[in-house]
Amino acid sequence: MRAKSARRYGVLAGGLVLSVASFAAASAPTSAVAAGARGPGHPLAVVPAGFTDTIVAAKIHKPVALAATPDGRILVVDQSGKIRVIENDVLLATPALDISAQVCSNFSERGMLGIALDPDFAVNGFLYLYYTFRKFPVCDRDTVDVPVNRVSRFKMVGNTIRPRSEKVLVDEMISYHGIHNAGMLGFGHDGMLYASVGDGGCDYEGAHGCDSQNTIAQRTNSLQGKVLRITPNGGIPRGNPFTGPGTARCNHGAIAAGMQCQEIYLFGLRNPFRFAFDPNSVKTRLFVDDVGQGTWEEIDQAVKGANYGWNTREGPCATGSVVDCGTPPPGFTNPIFAYTHAAAGCEAITGAAFVPAGVWGAPYAGGYFFGDFVCGQIFLLLPDGSGGYTSTTFASGIGIGGPVAMLFGPHAGATSMYYTSIAHGGEVHVIDLT
Repeated sequence: MRAKSARRYGVLAGGLVLSVASFAAASAPTSAVAAGARGPGHPLAVVPAGFTDTIVAAKIHKPVALAATPDGRILVVDQSGKIRVIENDVLLATPALDISAQVCSNFSERGMLGIALDPDFAVNGFLYLYYTFRKFPVCDRDTVDVPVNRVSRFKMVGNTIRPRSEKVLVDEMISYHGIHNAGMLGFGHDGMLYASVGDGGCDYEGAHGCDSQNTIAQRTNSLQGKVLRITPNGGIPRGNPFTGPGTARCNHGAIAAGMQCQEIYLFGLRNPFRFAFDPNSVKTRLFVDDVGQGTWEEIDQAVKGANYGWNTREGPCATGSVVDCGTPPPGFTNPIFAYTHAAAGCEAITGAAFVPAGVWGAPYAGGYFFGDFVCGQIFLLLPDGSGGYTSTTFASGIGIGGPVAMLFGPHAGATSMYYTSIAHGGEVHVIDLT
């Protein structure tokens, strides 16, 4: 997630530059909170009364993504190229997978970034990873010898993920400038695999430059700046927006200008670093956290084939503006919620999780949690009753470096919210309702 000032262009928290831009809620989020307990040298979140924040695993290099197995284990993605296992609140010493030798994670946001379990994981053991593949001996940037992002399927048996089981499903998504790799994976209720891809920061074709001059998110012959939708075997599902004449597969790289990639489901995104599916919806309902440039952060509700406007739109406005806003131009879709970088020192939207039905009671029903990497807070987004949304602070005091990922999963006989932070050497926390 790349930040505009020293924080936006510098390396945040030991090397992970989340190009997730800032997140200061449009209306300053507020809620009553009670002080959380703190461990020696390891601050815990300040959470509402009746909740606790606990560290369940520490010293995980850069924990950037989470998944929960049907039998209650928590899988943690280490950005360097490892998968760690937490079983009964114990971090197992041996990684389930270590492919760090084939992962480029030495610059900015590259690395292993996302994980999803197959809907039939309990039967087939399949899981899916998004990572930056070391295509060349040196992980370079801004040259022809740059690594690429890929989506692969692996098989897990017990607490071991077999490296040789890898099946590459989507490949050659160029990580040109090292930033804006995105990397979220997840399955919708439709049984399809969704993957988010950033715009790369700069146009790898060299035609349009970097940052707001990078138009690749608007070009549908490339997978950069998009959310993809594929089958569990890597095929094109029925109902994708770009099929038929003038379209082609892009799973081995971009296609000719004027053509459209069949994998694309959403486009016009800058760095859709995290997203979440609503477990309470009968149909596939998806919210996408897209990192802004220097002015806005946004949450987009997925609509098949929608264009969310980047690089000409940022949040609900023209890029870089807080006054040229409102109804988007024809063909563009505004976010359902956005906030400027002006308030609360928040500058990087991270983490995404819907509250499962029946968890934590009426105040959280229908809620969507999202976080901010820079101001170290978690926010609750709820419908406002008139078609919009409002946000309030749920947890604070996490510090720079978290939350990065969030997940509702089993803990202590209940359903609790896990989150990761790369501060203090890398930690996984769990927030329980007590």
